[in-house]
Amino acid sequence: MQAKGFHTTLSTNIPLHARHEYAACNLFVLHELPADIIIDSFELNDHGLCFQFVGNTNLELPTSGVANESGWLLVAVEPETDLVVVDVPLHVRYGVPHESHNPRHIIQLPPPICFRACPSSYKSLHSTLPSESPKFHLLNSSAQFEILQHITSSPLSIDIPVGNINHTLYIELCTVTVTLLAFIYIVQHCWTISKILYSAHLKIQ
Repeated sequence: MQAKGFHTTLSTNIPLHARHEYAACNLFVLHELPADIIIDSFELNDHGLCFQFVGNTNLELPTSGVANESGWLLVAVEPETDLVVVDVPLHVRYGVPHESHNPRHIIQLPPPICFRACPSSYKSLHSTLPSESPKFHLLNSSAQFEILQHITSSPLSIDIPVGNINHTLYIELCTVTVTLLAFIYIVQHCWTISKILYSAHLKIQ
């Protein structure tokens, strides 16, 4: 499934089996997110998610203004049924302009990793997290991991429009013109108001 636009929700379905056998374990979803993706911590808090995000937290920068490094989002899940759904709101940075008639940019989303983090007594578990993922304070350093299979997630990619590089000069000229006109308008009105106030002051005297 492909989403379109700058705002979407990443939904992950996790079927759980033998849930009661892992009552002492914690369930997590780990998302690796491209640099194009924005995570709004305040919005995730409003959704009641327990999470930790490692990555660029500047919400205003376009893609060209951030390093080409993945962000990592770890979400703690409280399983109450045998099918858990985790929804994460995503936003997309403005992309780098391209040269074409209708330029677009497609962002591929790696599938999330769902896993249980269990006490060290679960010695039969030997799964490991990706070596490039950062360390999270939500995870106990002595935890044993079990990667869960058969999960589904959507969307798998996001399609966004980007600017046409051939239009950059016109856009910059229009921006400068509008800014200059706005400045002249403000100065003119300030001058008019100052004259009115000065005239009123003279009448009072």
